[in-house]
Amino acid sequence: MPFLDLSLVMVLPKVELVTTTLAFVGVEKLGKTIGKELNWVAFAYWIGVVISAIILLIKIVRVKKQIRLPKDGDAFTFWKTKVIDQKLSGLSVINAHENIHVKQLHTLDLILLEIIGVFFWFNPIIYGYRKSLKLIHEYLADEYACNFTESKKQYAMLLFLQNLNAGPVLANTFNNASLLESRIKMLQQKKSSRHRLWKYVLCLPLLALLCAFNTSDFTSNHKVDKAASFPGGFDAFSKYLISNAKKVSNKNGRAVVSFVVEIDGTISSEKIEKSLDQASDKEALRLIKSSQKWEPALQNGKKVRSAYQIGINF
Repeated sequence: MPFLDLSLVMVLPKVELVTTTLAFVGVEKLGKTIGKELNWVAFAYWIGVVISAIILLIKIVRVKKQIRLPKDGDAFTFWKTKVIDQKLSGLSVINAHENIHVKQLHTLDLILLEIIGVFFWFNPIIYGYRKSLKLIHEYLADEYACNFTESKKQYAMLLFLQNLNAGPVLANTFNNASLLESRIKMLQQKKSSRHRLWKYVLCLPLLALLCAFNTSDFTSNHKVDKAASFPGGFDAFSKYLISNAKKVSNKNGRAVVSFVVEIDGTISSEKIEKSLDQASDKEALRLIKSSQKWEPALQNGKKVRSAYQIGINF
């Protein structure tokens, strides 16, 4: 795979964003419009960050409160602090379980993920990963705690019969109802034999090839010594668009067009990324397609394909 040239069948990234204006939309107005769009996106993002940070602080405060004022039936760990009701049955098993959370710094995992979640609050994977991480923590602790019971079945019954309080969100709780079924199922699974681990070694050459392929592809697509350009530069390109544009619609706004500059300078793969209306879209595509040959991008002295995205304001 590293030796295959897949650039012709891969979608290139939009390496540059330029905007030109047609008809009667002034540059000042255009700048304000683009600025407002960007400001709204940034504003929405940072509002989400602030709200996520506040929620994280509330979670930490609740953990501190529950550590300071424990209740009957509590059994959870936060950092190096264990909160276990001494009246619980199976105390030694619960204590062993919580010891693993402390020893393996599971709270650190959770806090790091929460901090990442503050800045990537919009990504749904974060929320699924949070549950998966807690589940892995419980698998590890259960595996160790089983050594303090007569059998896995007895340990599963202990999990099933315990009636504990729900621990804090940021803590590792011995009995978490939402994870209970998965934990009991995992206890019934037979551990893979160690001699099967050699199969993972076979993945290493493939992984190395894929990494080499991805690195090569990333370099070729993202890093160029000289970007593709219209003869005479962007000013000449703007003049070309303005002088060749036809009034086809009374609707004002922006159509965004993407296209690829091939190694011979021709334009290909032109398509509408953001539509204005059918007539304006068609005119924008015509303008790009009928453009004269560009000067292709250069990388290490060689001509390479590159992609552009242009906003045309009507």
